[in-house]
Amino acid sequence: MKRSIALTLVLLLLAVPAVVATDLGNRDIFRIGEAQFSSQSEFTIALNVVNDEDIVAMDIPLEFTEGVTLSKVTFENTNVEGFDVKIANIDNDQNRVVIGLVSMLNAPREGAFLKPAARGENTVAVLHFTVDDVALESVDFSVFTTENPNHDLTYIYNQNVDGVPHVTEISPEFVGGNVALNSQAPGVALPTEFALSQNVPNPFNPTTQVSFALPKAANVNLTIYNVLGQQVKTLVNQEMAAGVQTVEWDGTDNTGRTVASGVYFYRLNAGEFQATKKMLMLK
Repeated sequence: MKRSIALTLVLLLLAVPAVVATDLGNRDIFRIGEAQFSSQSEFTIALNVVNDEDIVAMDIPLEFTEGVTLSKVTFENTNVEGFDVKIANIDNDQNRVVIGLVSMLNAPREGAFLKPAARGENTVAVLHFTVDDVALESVDFSVFTTENPNHDLTYIYNQNVDGVPHVTEISPEFVGGNVALNSQAPGVALPTEFALSQNVPNPFNPTTQVSFALPKAANVNLTIYNVLGQQVKTLVNQEMAAGVQTVEWDGTDNTGRTVASGVYFYRLNAGEFQATKKMLMLK
């Protein structure tokens, strides 16, 4: 009798890991969404999951092709907005991002898990990109793994097996690795070459606008000079996305004082491109 009980306990102990390691459902999917353009050079891509059980944590390491820059990852208005931990480590030098999500960090709370969605998918993050290469037709995504630190595409489930809570790791199916960039608004196209436009209005008082075209992302410096070649005001000195950009000058210098009436020059340096134009301020 004792031998029979002992044998039963051993069989149960051996059976438990097999139950825990097996997915209780059949629909564990990680899906890359479509590109949604907000401007000529900016678009977002939603990351969606399909899950059968309550997810308590996710590890999402992604690689993407060159030609775009990942500016940020947001979680507002997603299904994990209430998670305690929402981390995105962006590395544009390697075209990688690692997203970590944990539902509860401290005390348990009701409704903290990511439950299966009635419509089939839950959105867990939104990637915000800018286009660097105007000829790019699509962006390819893939998952990667690392050992130190350890990263792999993983869902962590909180399951109840015969009334006993278990934590289970699942490697979901990866779907939608190629995202087409053909969803821009009709008639909207990126510039094909660098250009500096004449300021409008000209002559002006007290403000004027300067527009310039960038066929690709570039380090931009736009500076105002007086007729003596002295620097008056730096309007732009930063990396800017591809597209037609417009900057306003309010007629003040770098100290905030209003400049005198007269002729001024504005010079654009964008990558290797340089151009200078003349403007007239009248009071």
